Amino acid sequence: MWSGCLNARDIGGLPTRYGVPTRSGTVFRTDSPDQLDDDGRAAFVAAGAGLVLDLRSDWEITRPHLLDGSASYQRIPWIDPAAEKLRDAEAEPLITDIYRGSLDRNKAQIAKAFRALVAAPADAPVVVHCRSGKDRTGLLIALWLDLVGVPRDVIAADYAMSEERLGILARLAELPDDERPAAEILWRALPSSILDSLEHVDRCYGGVRAYLAACGLSEGEIHRLAMRLVPSGIRAVVFDFDGLLMDTETTLVESWRAEWAHHGLELDLAEFWPGHGGDVTESRYEVLAAAVGAGFDRVASHARRTAHRDRLHGELDFRPGIREWIAAARELGLRVAIASSSPRPWVCGHLERVGAIEVFDLIVTGDEVAAHKPDPAIYELALRRLGVPGDEAIAVEDTAHGVAAAQAAGMFAVAIPNPFVREAEVAAADLVLGSADQLLLSELLLSASTHVTG
Repeated sequence: MWSGCLNARDIGGLPTRYGVPTRSGTVFRTDSPDQLDDDGRAAFVAAGAGLVLDLRSDWEITRPHLLDGSASYQRIPWIDPAAEKLRDAEAEPLITDIYRGSLDRNKAQIAKAFRALVAAPADAPVVVHCRSGKDRTGLLIALWLDLVGVPRDVIAADYAMSEERLGILARLAELPDDERPAAEILWRALPSSILDSLEHVDRCYGGVRAYLAACGLSEGEIHRLAMRLVPSGIRAVVFDFDGLLMDTETTLVESWRAEWAHHGLELDLAEFWPGHGGDVTESRYEVLAAAVGAGFDRVASHARRTAHRDRLHGELDFRPGIREWIAAARELGLRVAIASSSPRPWVCGHLERVGAIEVFDLIVTGDEVAAHKPDPAIYELALRRLGVPGDEAIAVEDTAHGVAAAQAAGMFAVAIPNPFVREAEVAAADLVLGSADQLLLSELLLSASTHVTG
């Protein structure tokens, strides 16, 4: 690719768990540009990298880097000098031992390297290199590819490619017999070596995301790192309110159940839920009145029921994981909105009670549209006000009619069923979760990437 560098390649075009390949022309890995000939130097500079990240240590630098003095060049040694002084080399006889130890003791330097990649200009490629482009570069690239769900056999094949490109087997064959065994341990690029490193990350840290977090990266930084390789065109997250942001469906049922019990009756939920997002309060009172018979006092019943409901609301907060999703969306610069079939005073009253009204860029409510979910009117209104097309927004819903409304507006629909909705009822959603804390928002955004790019 760059004449003189033996181990240079684009890591684009690799499959990922998100159904889209890694971006081509975005991230390059290579051995040291010191090897470039005149044509290679010209091509390397012409690539216009926004960042050339050099992972070599001080002792390896024998001459100025090709881009030394350029704003695009950063040297962040992978090896932490202070941690290296404490290293017991005899405890790491194999390359797999060295890799595992390196991942453990160099976390501070690894975090600096990844942060530099996160901060690099988004409209230009990045280049990562060490001396041979095999070990330190190999570990960084393997972590990065694992983050975006490139299959591990593909990661291992990319890593092992270095052995062929660097001519390692031929170089080993040239060594004296007594030197070859030790060199073979350090020089080979066997798939098992990088797989062992990733398994170490799984076993000791709980996976690559947890490892990067242990290095000190935030969820936002980890997401932006992933987006270098798998772009996400999502610009907004729009939440339903009742049953989704807050479990007001349970307080609703309990208030009605208590009122039926007040009259010595049992509430039947079979016909309780409408197939739309409109207000059916009056029809529910009609059913109760018919069951009670003569003497039913609708005014007293309503006052008693809503007083009980309001007491239940006293300690009601967002459902698990929702606040974390909102915080992550704001950190990532996404628009955050509500599209609820309920009236504005109801929605805003709850938000004010929990001090959360300011975290939303937009609140659209049922009293602003003529038709209710599953009609897409409320989502279409929210999207117009956000200035975001449907295929660049995620809707989070708890019911089948909410999912249908969002999808009719062209949105990626995530269903988190409320306690009165069976998972099978929302199976048409693009993604179904038990709760928001089952998945990081950054993972959700990548999962929705096929909705934008597919």
